[in-house]
Amino acid sequence: MSKREILTIQFGHYSNYIGSHFWNIQELGFDYTGSSKTECNHDILYREGQTATGETTYTPRLLLCDLKGSLKTLPASGGLPDEFENVEDITWESIEKIEEPVAPKNEFLEDIDSAGPSVAGSKQYRLEESVNTWTDYLYPRLHPRTVNVVKEYSHGDDKAPFDLFHLGRPVWKSEFGEDFSDNIRKYVEECDSIQGFQINFDCTDGFSGLALACIEDMVDDYTKPILCHPIIASHYPDNSPQTQEQRDVSNLKDSIRIVNILFSIEGLSQHSSLFVPLCTGEKGWRKPGSPRLFEHVTYNPKNYYHSSALLASALDTLSQKYRHKSNTYTLSDMCADMTGYGRKMAAASMGIPFTMNESEYLIDYLNRTTKPIYTPITPSCKIATDKMFQLITVRGIPETYLKAPLQNAKEQMNLPAYRCRDVQEMMELYFQANNFLSATNVTVCDKPLELKSPYPNIFSEKLNKNGFVTNGVSVDRIQSCPVIVGYHNGNFLTDMLEKLHREVSRVKFAKLHKFGEEGLEASEYQETLDRLAEFKDNYEDNFEL
Repeated sequence: MSKREILTIQFGHYSNYIGSHFWNIQELGFDYTGSSKTECNHDILYREGQTATGETTYTPRLLLCDLKGSLKTLPASGGLPDEFENVEDITWESIEKIEEPVAPKNEFLEDIDSAGPSVAGSKQYRLEESVNTWTDYLYPRLHPRTVNVVKEYSHGDDKAPFDLFHLGRPVWKSEFGEDFSDNIRKYVEECDSIQGFQINFDCTDGFSGLALACIEDMVDDYTKPILCHPIIASHYPDNSPQTQEQRDVSNLKDSIRIVNILFSIEGLSQHSSLFVPLCTGEKGWRKPGSPRLFEHVTYNPKNYYHSSALLASALDTLSQKYRHKSNTYTLSDMCADMTGYGRKMAAASMGIPFTMNESEYLIDYLNRTTKPIYTPITPSCKIATDKMFQLITVRGIPETYLKAPLQNAKEQMNLPAYRCRDVQEMMELYFQANNFLSATNVTVCDKPLELKSPYPNIFSEKLNKNGFVTNGVSVDRIQSCPVIVGYHNGNFLTDMLEKLHREVSRVKFAKLHKFGEEGLEASEYQETLDRLAEFKDNYEDNFEL
């Protein structure tokens, strides 16, 4: 079986919050006994290595980047300081030893160290108060080249913040960019048949410029597709001002963030293969806005540990499309299918959990429901029901939930869907009936999303242990749940881009003093706005399937 490797890259603090949950989901889902069916080809995202002592390792094929002071309990070596395949490759003179105070570990990390991973993965934790950074709940150990720190800026430094798109590019042109590019090259050279790259980055601060500079160089160096998720955090501390002075500061920071988003979106429209903005807030552009609502889920949008878990769940399920063992669909296929007419931007959606009753059949659920079965997780976006192409992934719905046996079918037999033989056929029929002039590609995974610790406890007590709705309060803690996700592309994205263009146009260049100090000129700012408007024209109503 071809490995079809993918290199994952994460830029930014909130993206690393998402990444911690994402890699936890992967590793806590591994079956070391061989007793369960494995649908996912883990070699796509993971690499096998060996320590200097001959011990075999299996680590994410990952590069991540954050600011100095953000790692806390995670060593820069990623937790596997001895894993070097070729000890001769290390230039010991280049290693700088920096002694820093040891950060205290929470209960989850202490249990990993003392009781072992199996105990930590099965025990229930309340980490809301003890998570201060994404390393506080990171389960897997990482390859030594994975962690990359921007040393010129410190995490949480309000006096010299890494908050501008144009601060990222000089970092990339420094020794940091050379080392990062070298690490990309090393990963790529290890691969047998690399599919491409998936890049998640914070698009509201300096990591946006750093990520775009990296992407531009990758386009020059590699011919493989680059799937990008520009990410907007669920909340910012300045979003709840109490005084006029705080309101002024918040408005200025909002303006800076939306200009960073402008340069991110416009740059991705030129250099990425496909990009999908993500945010659990409804608006996303100037402020994240009200949190997106998911039935039977209660989460705190101010808590990154909560909101990032939702986006990680979406990314895990969305990526099943090109990681599934039985699916020959590749990252290249997905990018080609989703980007006709120069429409490189798509939207994403998620239904978590897929809200079927535990005593209900899928055919009855789809027949009775009148509301959307998924929620947008792309900012300022309402997903249309016609004239679009979409990739849908459904997981965790057993075939026994499909329809009643013939002898008990009763009214079900009068429905066309009763002729469907499996979940995929029934979902395809549902979208065919509900989406006019649209094309839908459906992937079905048997395994649900597993919700092992340290995944936050954000689900209703009305869900049973398998994530289906009960008629009362479940006596069992939820252990997994069915999920539906989608990538969607169509005319409806015109409105989303129009809102972004309108919001940024209200920001006067004369007020962007910090951008001007970093070399941004008024003409470049206007040209970027104009190119965004031109990109929006690709989504005008000329869609054909």
